[in-house]
Amino acid sequence: MISLGNYFISILCIVFLFRVNEVSDLVISPKVKVVTAKDQNNEGDIIVNFKLQNSGLQEIQIISVSPHCSCTDYKLSDPRIGVGKTVTLTLTVPWAQLSSLGDVYAVLKTDSKQKFVKVSIKADRK
Repeated sequence: MISLGNYFISILCIVFLFRVNEVSDLVISPKVKVVTAKDQNNEGDIIVNFKLQNSGLQEIQIISVSPHCSCTDYKLSDPRIGVGKTVTLTLTVPWAQLSSLGDVYAVLKTDSKQKFVKVSIKADRK
């Protein structure tokens, strides 16, 4: 027979495990960056850095980065994100292309709980 104390401990463990599985292990900041023509560099490019942080308990591998448009270039500082570590994904797109399209994005394939993650750059044409 299970004591009342053991019963509550079991329930708490189940709730904790459920909540841990709900929590994302890859935190991205920002997920969407809104830019204007004022944000372009001297070459007419928009460059946005996205921080990818591993808040989980295991290393995360970025398997691939797929920009949706050939006009968008990317650079990933490291495809492996250690526990508690942060890497940078940089997207570069010409302002003329971004302004015309309205937005560009890249999809990251990972080996984490979130198999696919999307980051975007949106043009504010004001």
